[in-house]
Amino acid sequence: MHGPNHIPDALTPSGRPAAWPLRIGRRRAAALLFGVPLALALVAPTSGLAQERYPNRPVRIVVPFAAGGIADIYARVLGKAMGDQLGTTFVIENKPGAGTVIGTEAVVRAKPDGYTMLLASAPLATNPGLMAKLPYDTLKDLTPVVQLSSQGFVISVNEKTPYKTFAELVSAARQVDIPYASPGNGTLMHLVGQLLNLEYGTRFVHVPYRGSAPALQDATSGQIGMIIDPLSTSLPGIQSGKLRPLAVTHPDRLPAIQAVPTLRELGYPKGEAQAFSGLLVPTGVPADVVMTLNKAANQAMQQPDVRETIVVKLQSPLVGGTPEAYAQFLRAELARWVPLIKRVGIKPD
Repeated sequence: MHGPNHIPDALTPSGRPAAWPLRIGRRRAAALLFGVPLALALVAPTSGLAQERYPNRPVRIVVPFAAGGIADIYARVLGKAMGDQLGTTFVIENKPGAGTVIGTEAVVRAKPDGYTMLLASAPLATNPGLMAKLPYDTLKDLTPVVQLSSQGFVISVNEKTPYKTFAELVSAARQVDIPYASPGNGTLMHLVGQLLNLEYGTRFVHVPYRGSAPALQDATSGQIGMIIDPLSTSLPGIQSGKLRPLAVTHPDRLPAIQAVPTLRELGYPKGEAQAFSGLLVPTGVPADVVMTLNKAANQAMQQPDVRETIVVKLQSPLVGGTPEAYAQFLRAELARWVPLIKRVGIKPD
């Protein structure tokens, strides 16, 4: 009488017992002997190779600007909130220089494992027009994760100028040159003035400054009559009455200066422009990791402390959304600004 684990003799075609086939190895025999399915027996030795949970170590956010600026604040506030969502630490690394190229290239060349991210802003869409040769292809070498913010600019004049409305300013600028200040050559604020010139026949003459602070100082003191600048930095001058805001370039009115109309409302829709920030990773990061980061960023943007800092204090509306939506936005920005830069002949400082 055979026991429960007896292995019967194999049978020949005639039905007589035959020897155990030599091609059945010990592992298969053992699997049959102990009732383990063959497929499981063959897979079991590789079970220790299962993919590690993401993230299981700190994630680096490269900011291609110096510490203390708006982009740096975005990264630190959102990085903290994303780290809370994912149970890890987001480390901020500032890599300024070469118009954001140094920091961007560092991310492009990083291992595409989801542990290195880029916090990008408008230069991502303007550098291909400003620079003859970049060490990366914006659309091919980076994968969008999520758009973070969309910040409008304010077109303001000094309180002592005669212009009470944007229409009056445009009318005058069609007759005479009107200098305007911006935070720097090749910035979106610079480009807005040139865009208005091309689309509406104005004669705004760009006067570049090295940052918003000196530009605003001259605009509020009356050294220059007009300035195009982000609301976050212009607001104190507006609130003091030294600057008169005539229009905003964002598609929507801005809550802090709700009475100031948009260019679209005023009949100048082709002058619209918005600064932006967003997160990207090197091309090649697995899709599920991109989506994990996207979900964490969208959740982080809903946190009250994040909204208080970015929306209220920095006057920068948050966007969020899918990687595909951010990719589409970037393609549109590149298609808009690169031809304009080349047409006007703008060169980096």
